[in-house]
Amino acid sequence: MGILWKIVNFIILFGALYFICRKMNLFDKMFGSRRRGIGEEIECSEKAKAQAKALGEDIDKARAENEERKQQLLKDAEAQARADGEAIAASGEEEAKSLIANAEKSEDQLMAQMRDRVSNDAVRRVAQITAEVLRSGNFENSKQALNDKFIEQIRELVSAMPSDILNMNELKKLDISIKSAQPLSDEEMKKLTQIICETFISCHNEVDTDVIGGVRMQVGDTVYDGTLAHTLDRLSQDVEDNTRQSDSQMRSIADGIKQQLEKVNGDIDVFQTGEVLTLGDGICRVSGLADVMAGEMLEFPGGLKGMVQDLDKNNVGVVLLGPFGHLQEGDSVRRTGRIVEVPVGDALVGRVVDAMGSPIDGKGPIKTDSFRPVESPAPSVLARQPVSVPMQTGLKAIDALVPIGRGQRELIIGDRQTGKTAIALDAIINQKGKDVICIYVAIGQKESTVASVVEKLRSHGAMDYTIVVAATASEPAPMLYIAPYAGAAMGEYFMYKGKDVLVIYDDLSKQAAAYRELSLLLQRPPGREAYPGDVFYLHSRLLERAARLNEESGGGSMTALPIIETQAGDISAYIPTNVISITDGQIFLESDLFHSGVRPAINVGLSVSRVGGAAQLGAMKQVAGRLRVDLAQYRELASFAQFGSDLDKSTRDTLHRGARMTEVLKQGQYAPMSAADQVIAIFAVSEGYADDLELSDIARFESELIDYVNRSYPEFQDEVLSGKKLSAEQQAKLKECIVNFKKTF
Repeated sequence: MGILWKIVNFIILFGALYFICRKMNLFDKMFGSRRRGIGEEIECSEKAKAQAKALGEDIDKARAENEERKQQLLKDAEAQARADGEAIAASGEEEAKSLIANAEKSEDQLMAQMRDRVSNDAVRRVAQITAEVLRSGNFENSKQALNDKFIEQIRELVSAMPSDILNMNELKKLDISIKSAQPLSDEEMKKLTQIICETFISCHNEVDTDVIGGVRMQVGDTVYDGTLAHTLDRLSQDVEDNTRQSDSQMRSIADGIKQQLEKVNGDIDVFQTGEVLTLGDGICRVSGLADVMAGEMLEFPGGLKGMVQDLDKNNVGVVLLGPFGHLQEGDSVRRTGRIVEVPVGDALVGRVVDAMGSPIDGKGPIKTDSFRPVESPAPSVLARQPVSVPMQTGLKAIDALVPIGRGQRELIIGDRQTGKTAIALDAIINQKGKDVICIYVAIGQKESTVASVVEKLRSHGAMDYTIVVAATASEPAPMLYIAPYAGAAMGEYFMYKGKDVLVIYDDLSKQAAAYRELSLLLQRPPGREAYPGDVFYLHSRLLERAARLNEESGGGSMTALPIIETQAGDISAYIPTNVISITDGQIFLESDLFHSGVRPAINVGLSVSRVGGAAQLGAMKQVAGRLRVDLAQYRELASFAQFGSDLDKSTRDTLHRGARMTEVLKQGQYAPMSAADQVIAIFAVSEGYADDLELSDIARFESELIDYVNRSYPEFQDEVLSGKKLSAEQQAKLKECIVNFKKTF
């Protein structure tokens, strides 16, 4: 039993030991794998540490290289900055000088405007104070002297106007009112009644202390005013109307007032007055003014000017030339005795003015003593000579196909946005250096459009010889109506001085619409398309003023380029047909051509110049002789060729040549060409030298050819400008230049 127990205990002990050993091996395996993992991690960390060390070395090396590169860049930048600084300093010095000069000029203009404003305000204030002092003071002797002077002078001045004679014949009497600061004595009234013939006239004296001193007599509508109140009113109005007070004319305001008072006090102011009956939309009706003339300028309160348009039995219709918001019914209107006129002369060149010639460009007043009526008779047939001198526009399609001569009237017509104004501006830019005065009349356009046109002309140096007359869309209809006549009057001044003038009317369609508005407001009977019956006369009396004068009449010329806008290409409308019948030809711009890239988009079939080759250079006439026929034939064939593909060789050649002719006549805006350059390009294409070229290469071929010929054959420019046709030798030399150029093209 004891032995058995020992055996059992031994087995149990052995099993326990075996189990423990198994566990120990397991632990050993478990801890061994863990140790191996830790060892591998330690090994990886050592490798990572080595890589990090190598990377750190690379970073340090890259940092050093970057620092070295940065230092080099800084040195280079510093050297470049020094070099640029010297250049900038030089240009900056010039720019600073220019800025200082402009600032001084602006300061001078500002000071001049401030002096004028202070002078005007001071004169008006002094006139008011003077009136108050004279009213309240005791100046009986001086007032009596004014009365005596009036009675002495009135004998020479008083006369019966046509309306006064009519009233005396019909009514057998004429009422005369006399106003004075104090009652006239019996002796003074007797002298006056003896002077004005008491048999037909009923005369009475009215005391009015507002006249301050002197006598005011009214015979019908005619006023003979010798009062101090009127003198002061005219002085204030004169100052308000214009800035005549300046340092060069008056050393002080007091001296200026003294001169004005002395000047006016010695004479009686004779004028006729009327009264505003109705007012609205830029026109008014005025009673009185029985002897007023058609087209006469009237004065309204506030310096507003008006032009007589209608003469009725009981009143006159007046168009108002300016803002009329302050005008009221019952206001007094004064005759000036002058037809509406505008300032003219060299002082207007380079300026932007409104329809009355007043500056609107902010460059100060226009100092000129010359004036011309806005409407004047056109030169007679005997004063004209044939149009034979070309007016080059710089556009190949015009100078070759529809040449314009100095003194001609050539209409530019087409739908809106087809390049009408662009042609006119190119023509102005092309006159640089040709001693031609240009006048651009903008009618009914937006102010921003006019400003862009002026800026474009200024950028090309064309404002040095150009006057811009602007009647924008925001202005009353009378200003749009009168603007073209004002531009023509400014051009006539130079024409009669022997100079050449180019006038652009952009555009007369808007002028006709403004005139229609005025006519309907004046209750004139409407006709076709609601235009009045004299709308043809509206444009004919304007365009007939363009002429080329003979030497006895001055020898100058005025070329007119009126612009008319059509609706959907309808040239048979009322206004287009009117102007076409007045002008010497028309340049018709077609919308389809414009949108297809042909610019200027001139329709060769409808465009014509009735002057023709008489106003064309001999060389241009020679090389472009068949151009019109060939282009017309090409356009005709092209319209039919699109319906068929089987064409004979002759038709294909015509289409091929015509496409290249059309391509060479294309021209960019604001890039006019000289006559000789145009001859070179047209000659090369018409002679077939461009037949083997692709259409896309024509523009480059033309540009490079012109440069090559001008270098190889420099005298060709003068030969073309001489006006003679090209000789066989000159043509051969030009062909030789073209052949030599094509070898290298």
